[in-house]
Amino acid sequence: MKMKELEKATGVGRETIRFYIREGLLPEPERPKRNVARYGEEHVERLKLIKQLQQERFLPLTVIKHVMHARDQKSGGPVEPLIGLEEVLYPLLADPEGLKTRLFDEAVATCGLSPEDAEELVEMELVAVERREDGSRWIDHRNARLLQLWAEVREAGFTANLSYGPRGWQRYAEFVKFLVDDEVATFYRNLGDRLDQKEAAKLAAAGIRLINEILPLMRTDAILREVREISRRGGLAPDDKSE
Repeated sequence: MKMKELEKATGVGRETIRFYIREGLLPEPERPKRNVARYGEEHVERLKLIKQLQQERFLPLTVIKHVMHARDQKSGGPVEPLIGLEEVLYPLLADPEGLKTRLFDEAVATCGLSPEDAEELVEMELVAVERREDGSRWIDHRNARLLQLWAEVREAGFTANLSYGPRGWQRYAEFVKFLVDDEVATFYRNLGDRLDQKEAAKLAAAGIRLINEILPLMRTDAILREVREISRRGGLAPDDKSE
């Protein structure tokens, strides 16, 4: 069918359909000719499913994309019952004021970082932004605070002149991703088919708060012990490749 027929069959406008295709929520249409696009029943079914997930489960597009991916991969298992968990979990980790979002550019203008540094932090996934359908970028309270803290790191003296440019913090993004990938996968494997979403969200929130307190204490203690050990040795360890 043509775009006009797809719009009529689903009640979804063409600009929204094109956005869904760009975002990977819908497959590309068949293109027998350069300026001809053909859509099939798969597009109709997916558009109806997207509307259903939005209207009945109130899921945002970011979550719906994960649902689509899980269905495509036929992953099922312990993951699918908890798809959309973040919608229940997020309010447990922030007060009502903290749930508010603001434009990314406004947050950058007030945090003390240059736009170039802020963009580099986003590129390195040290700060997360949400891109909406109209192209605007938004940031939640947690990531706005991260912007402010990275600015304070710079103000404290960790500057490019001392070899502490934004790229020097890449290791933190890599470490956090490694740790979180393992934590989340373990959580889903252990509990995905044993708890409902409310129970899982309550347990996850408690775990996040506790580990968030445990990790800084462990890190500070480890740093002090390592500094003490360097003083004892009188130098870095032979296998220390840090720059």
